[in-house]
Amino acid sequence: MKPFRTLFLLAGLLALNTACQNVAKKDFGPYIGPFYTVGNVYMHPSGLSDEIRRVAVLPLIPSRGNRDAERGIHHTQPVFTEEFSRNRRLDLVTVTPDRLQRMFGRRAFYADEPLPFDFLSRLQTETGCQAVLFAELTTFRAYPPVALGWKLHLFDLESEELIWAVDEVFDGGTAPVSNSMKRFIRQKHSTHGAAATELLVLDSPREMARFSLSEVIPTLVKKNPQVAVNPAESNNSQNVSEEPATVGPQPAPPPETPTEGIEEVPEPAKPVSDAI
Repeated sequence: MKPFRTLFLLAGLLALNTACQNVAKKDFGPYIGPFYTVGNVYMHPSGLSDEIRRVAVLPLIPSRGNRDAERGIHHTQPVFTEEFSRNRRLDLVTVTPDRLQRMFGRRAFYADEPLPFDFLSRLQTETGCQAVLFAELTTFRAYPPVALGWKLHLFDLESEELIWAVDEVFDGGTAPVSNSMKRFIRQKHSTHGAAATELLVLDSPREMARFSLSEVIPTLVKKNPQVAVNPAESNNSQNVSEEPATVGPQPAPPPETPTEGIEEVPEPAKPVSDAI
């Protein structure tokens, strides 16, 4: 009887040891963090005006000379259009490259380049929009760990002011981005709570695009806008943006020197010999 008890005890200890090893190997990052927070954002001091309900979205373009980003446009453009269309605050009008070609003789425009003199006014007239969104893909890494970068600018077509700008890179090789994306997949796409997150998070540029845009878009449509300390963009070549408002307490004015209760001492009279 004693050998059987010893055998059962050893089996129990082995099972306990295996369970402890499995717990130790489990990735708790998607549950406890650290998580990623979008920080390189500029928002106009008055925020997104209620008068802006319709936005013209220009074609997504790669950064100048970035061959990887050029190859990534095909994969990210559909996701970009889909994710921005999910918001219920703005109505989007997609301006295709062919339409831009007919209107201005070019298929794409950067936000930081000189625009045709009638670009904003004509875009407003032909689309009925109050704002225009420039979209640029700055980073695209398709192999694990995947990475994506967005550079977005929203301009008011009437006042030509910069309303909102974001310049962010989401690198799946960093713990905060990886944890946040795993949490996003678990909450939005996984029916089992944690299924397949380990593989999808590092292997899918489309999932990275969905996740990154889900982090970026709320900074535009939030109800209480605040100016970032380090804005992504506070000025550009079109000179349509405004400098962000000064953040933080202002220094108190120096105290005034009290004058009451102090008697003025008259200057001594000069000798008569000095006055002659």
